Amino acid sequence: MRIGLHIGPMKDFPPVEQFMDFVKKAEDLGFDPLLFSDSVSLSQFHLRDPYTILALAAQLTQSATIGTCVTNTVTRHLSVTANATASIDDIAGGRAILGIGSGDTAVHLVGKKSIRMSAMREALRVLRALLDGVPVEYEGAELCSNWRKPDLPIFLAAGGPKTLALGGECAGGLITLAGLAPETISWVRECVSEGEKTAGRPEGSTPIWVDGLLSFGKDREAVREAIKPRITSFANQNFRVAYHAVPQAHLEEVKYFRENYDETDLGPGNQNARRVTDYMIDRFGIIGTVPDVVSRFEELAAQRVETFLIATPFGMEERIGIIDMVGREVIPHFR
Repeated sequence: MRIGLHIGPMKDFPPVEQFMDFVKKAEDLGFDPLLFSDSVSLSQFHLRDPYTILALAAQLTQSATIGTCVTNTVTRHLSVTANATASIDDIAGGRAILGIGSGDTAVHLVGKKSIRMSAMREALRVLRALLDGVPVEYEGAELCSNWRKPDLPIFLAAGGPKTLALGGECAGGLITLAGLAPETISWVRECVSEGEKTAGRPEGSTPIWVDGLLSFGKDREAVREAIKPRITSFANQNFRVAYHAVPQAHLEEVKYFRENYDETDLGPGNQNARRVTDYMIDRFGIIGTVPDVVSRFEELAAQRVETFLIATPFGMEERIGIIDMVGREVIPHFR
């Protein structure tokens, strides 16, 4: 099992040298892939443009896969996304992936809506053509890129059954924030398998990367309480439309969370955290003492999880603590 990082928003903008030192240290400790969020600076989030950071990471790192986790088709034109990703891959010597989704926080914060399934299917088709240098018609224009990147994979971010199936049918891989509970992982695989069957792909051939939170400390309950503000965006993204793979025993608490969620209250100290439950913490994160963390990774390996992405916390000090601990206590077990 590979363990990578989903490097997201922070409490502030640290000096870029400090940020890149963190990226280099993560690779040195064995984290792979290293993926960067794409959002807009319109809330408590502080996030540099991912392609700016990826250009630096492409030169600073040596072997780790790098890419977006994830960009969208609303705030960037597909031709711009393809060109930016191919450029990063060129700088990195063929180590890039393109992680793309229908749009969540970055889209909602500018007053737009996530794209529909048909539009995502079209986006995957167009992006693949642009990366391959094949002529393709899009929005009334014929486009043809100068790039030839047939080996650059497009990973689709997915949490619902139709999007998961679309990934199994059309994408080079999937990034799922649906959760890491055993029943959730089984459900995700079933959905992806449906898409693979539709496309005539071998069952289980689509890589699935599981994205989740991690936090640890000596006091289990204190750590679990502190992670709640971070859990909120994961839970909201999954439950905004439906309550897939939620056991009946937890359905009422999940509905209460979603029906009272404030889309504008984001980041550290948000009030949505008051409605986060133990079920949500365990579905979306690995939270507890160091032995708890090690045990949970062993469970994921037993469930044949290929790649787990740790969604980083808001503070740099916490991020460094996590990669130090996981690099020392967890990654050596899976090399």
